[in-house]
Amino acid sequence: MPPLLYLDTARLGQMTPAAKDAQLDFVRLSAEEPSSLYFEQFLRDGFPAWPASYQERFPGLRSWAGVAGLKHSIRRLANAPTDWQVLLASRSLSLVRLASSSMFRVCRNVLATDLSWPTYEQVLKAKARRTGNRITTIPLRDGILSRGWTVNDVAEYLAKAFVEQRCDGLFLPAVDHLGIRLPIREVVEAICQQSELRYCFLDAAQAFCHVPLDDCMEFADFIVAGSHKWMGAYLPTGIGLFGQRRSRAMTERYVSHRGRTDDPLLSFTEQLDTGILDAHSETANLTSLFACAGAVSEQPSSLAFLTRHMPLSDHAVELLPRPPGEWRTVRPVSGMRSRICLLESVGSELANMSADALRRAWLAAGCIVSAYPRGIVRVAISKRT
Repeated sequence: MPPLLYLDTARLGQMTPAAKDAQLDFVRLSAEEPSSLYFEQFLRDGFPAWPASYQERFPGLRSWAGVAGLKHSIRRLANAPTDWQVLLASRSLSLVRLASSSMFRVCRNVLATDLSWPTYEQVLKAKARRTGNRITTIPLRDGILSRGWTVNDVAEYLAKAFVEQRCDGLFLPAVDHLGIRLPIREVVEAICQQSELRYCFLDAAQAFCHVPLDDCMEFADFIVAGSHKWMGAYLPTGIGLFGQRRSRAMTERYVSHRGRTDDPLLSFTEQLDTGILDAHSETANLTSLFACAGAVSEQPSSLAFLTRHMPLSDHAVELLPRPPGEWRTVRPVSGMRSRICLLESVGSELANMSADALRRAWLAAGCIVSAYPRGIVRVAISKRT
């Protein structure tokens, strides 16, 4: 399959009602009570710490349980161990930079694939150059989408490349933006049977609140995710999780070291969580935190969450409203499917449309898609649909 430029016209997830209520009431709070004496206590301890009069005026903020409470809810939602750390940042890119700094302290050659989000891979490559290390990128997408590679094929292929290229680190997406769910457990176990894996960095931006993260939690040294896609916060908040014994102390040093994190929200939330405030820190936009808290509060229970994360069925794909013409589903084998899939036009007329014209044709038929050249569209169906 030819490489695709990712033009994601539908990348922001559907905003949940609680996220919307939290955002609107925080904006009202900022306008009506910009210097409230109760605000710092509210930020630290949550909605119950407020006087009853404030709770009545701003009920949309009831989902806010403080920074520590939000971290606890995210940890539980990800099914992470209780001693794992959660980081909150204004951008996931800030967390990618932090994790790559940790990774290249112990790794000299990191294996990546052509499934990586391009912006993240650019950050890793820049960090590798500055530290005198390497990123080795292995082609994988064509084998999975066009040649029907199985889970074992992928694991063996990556393990072989890891050994042959003398890699010692790993950077993979748990789910890539075109719907491939990588078999993390099988890949890591195949690598560890033949070589030493010093650091495993996983991109869960398309996986968090989409597929279970149990395998990620077992093998990753750092996981980066976000709130605006499958969680339903709409406003972006970067989410980082780490806690492996071999790398935890090193990552904690990077988080706590002033000047190593250039994200004001990350610095501010860590200060609130630790209780040590810096009077000279940069001003942070807090709006996304409340939308994140609202979205977390509306996620299903852990049991329902795990059982409802079934891949998008072929029947569901066939029921999608679509423009006239013949469409072919492009998906990996069943063991690597998610709720994202590609459809490719079989006819020449649609295949020759521009990406924007193709997206508009699908929109007119009643379906929002991300569109690409050569008649290819990406469909992502939320578990709430």
